[in-house]
Amino acid sequence: MKVDKSVLNQILDVLDYQGTDVHLLGGYFNNVYEISSEVPIIVKIFSRGIHREEEILSEIEWTQFLHENGVHVTVPIILSGSSYIHNLTDDLFFVAYEKVKGAHIDINGKDWNEKLFKQWGHGMGTMHSLSKLYKGKYRRPEWNEHKIYRMRMDSFKDKIKEKWEQCLADIQSISKSKESYGIIHGDLNHHNFIYDKGDITYIDFGDSEFHWFAYDIAIAVYHASQTIKDRAGRDRFASIFFNSFIEGYVMGNSVNDILEHVDFFVNFRHLYSFVYHHQFLQKDQLNKQQLKYLEEMEQSLINRKTYLGISLV
Repeated sequence: MKVDKSVLNQILDVLDYQGTDVHLLGGYFNNVYEISSEVPIIVKIFSRGIHREEEILSEIEWTQFLHENGVHVTVPIILSGSSYIHNLTDDLFFVAYEKVKGAHIDINGKDWNEKLFKQWGHGMGTMHSLSKLYKGKYRRPEWNEHKIYRMRMDSFKDKIKEKWEQCLADIQSISKSKESYGIIHGDLNHHNFIYDKGDITYIDFGDSEFHWFAYDIAIAVYHASQTIKDRAGRDRFASIFFNSFIEGYVMGNSVNDILEHVDFFVNFRHLYSFVYHHQFLQKDQLNKQQLKYLEEMEQSLINRKTYLGISLV
């Protein structure tokens, strides 16, 4: 998303931060900015062509519920009267947050350890448990409402298409129960929490949806395992990570009817990630390293039955 300078100035005016530095942080759509000040502000700019206001209000309502029930999450600032959303143009609107104290976890640092993995798992388990109690005004979407499941697969190789179709059929066959299915974060990898001296604050709930809890666990396993490049080392790490993560998870939620599906969903996440990037990224804007990454993902999907060389469960 390309945001005009005048739009950024309009945001500064709304927040009464005129003359303050504002710079791009990133986000999948390059829509997240930071306003530097004594109390830094994080701003997310949304296009109505991609996000509906009701969708964002639903995300905010869910995170407020988690916050009210003791989960450390980011909650937005009220901007206009009683609204968290401020309109900028016919197409754009934004939501603002006070920047959370801390930083993204350093995967090469001393805090990237089993204690953190257990704490991370405890947080996810607590969220899953709370989802069983949640009754919001604005509903979160069901997993299969995402447009990726309605997009054509003509540009994919036959092996990828076959895997995709088989995985979707397999998912549809998994039973749903209150113990196994509810609102998940949807992308709780190590980039989506802030760590500060032993405290974790969870961020970015834009992908939260109704899905199997096992998939949320698998997402954490998959992305944490990606930090290890060689496959043997990755398998060893995945086992350690999973055991520590689940040790924390059970402190927040039961694993009945959940764990048996984790291995399947780890493989699905690998496939989903490739399909997602292939469908939504603009190839002509990718650098050589990014193109190589996608090519390696494709080859691993074609040549290997599983992402990991071990079963976690």
